[in-house]
Amino acid sequence: MGHEPQILILTADYGEGHHQVSKVLQQSLIRNGYSQVAVVDLFREAYPVLNKIIRYLYRQSLYAASLGIPYYGWTYHLTNQLPMKGKIAAWMNSLGGDRLKKIILQYQPEVIIYTFPFGSLPSSEALSAIRPRTAVVITDFDVHRRWLFARPDHYFVPTSDVKEAMVRQGVPESRITVTGIPVRESFYDAAMIGSCSAKETDEHVILLMANVCGTLHSLSKLIGKLLLLSGVRIQVICGRQEGWRRRLAESWEDDARVDVFGFTDQLHVLMSSACCVITKAGGVTLSETIQAGVPIFILNPFLGQEKENALYLQRKGAAVVAFTIHDLVLQIQAMISSEPIKQSMMNGLLAVRQKTSADHIVRHLFPEASPLRRGGI
Repeated sequence: MGHEPQILILTADYGEGHHQVSKVLQQSLIRNGYSQVAVVDLFREAYPVLNKIIRYLYRQSLYAASLGIPYYGWTYHLTNQLPMKGKIAAWMNSLGGDRLKKIILQYQPEVIIYTFPFGSLPSSEALSAIRPRTAVVITDFDVHRRWLFARPDHYFVPTSDVKEAMVRQGVPESRITVTGIPVRESFYDAAMIGSCSAKETDEHVILLMANVCGTLHSLSKLIGKLLLLSGVRIQVICGRQEGWRRRLAESWEDDARVDVFGFTDQLHVLMSSACCVITKAGGVTLSETIQAGVPIFILNPFLGQEKENALYLQRKGAAVVAFTIHDLVLQIQAMISSEPIKQSMMNGLLAVRQKTSADHIVRHLFPEASPLRRGGI
């Protein structure tokens, strides 16, 4: 391959999605022969104390939204209206710039990939000799204006609709490639496992992500309503919320139809046996579920990119959005009891599914890359 390029992936840890995409890209690059790949959380490096505060506020945003204070959604829509050349936009564009200069000088990257909407590269005489290529990987099904601030050499986007929206906002079509959102390879395999496994019972497994609810009380209420459906088993994924896992396990220990899990690296396996998934509408989580080929139900997505993601997939027939627990349960019941409804949802998933997104991105950035393990696009 000759000289091996240094590659820098810039991310932020607000939710696990951006970081997860970064790791998937890093693994794809390494698998294809590029071992010099660094993943850097820019805001954690530049503003460690402020970053902790922002992460805390992000984690509390769903709870606040359940109380009628959707501050995250307000911020999302306010910043989406900013003029691209205004003073506030210029300030946001400069965030982390001084630290980024040092990072670029340290790694000397030939390529920089953004998986979070940072600003453009800082200008500096010291950086003039490095001149890295830049790429942005958009991790939602909606284009917030912040993604456009970077002005990279190339964008990789989830859908043709996103591409068209960006072209309308002045981004040259030649600088945009539709790849889907990169997800872990195991989720591609989950669809094959699910289609090949023979079910021995008529039990309907509902996979429930605990973070769809802002409070433990509302989550328990949702579980109770779902159990009114005939022949269901509820598998609850609490992730890193260990307190919720313990309390839920205690509350439902006498009901054999409820399984409670904490953090697991076997989510793809659980998806392969589920009849549907109830989830938040983060772009990466939705993409994982799409690749696994499992019908998606979304409960009351809060303002911001999650609501935009949810409504987009609903328009495409790839997800069902409900704004109350009552409506959600009715919609799941309809899907379970109607093969045409289920098949329609499966068709919607297939329509938005992309193949080997990370490998597609690697092949575009490095046409000389070694042959990819999967076919891709």
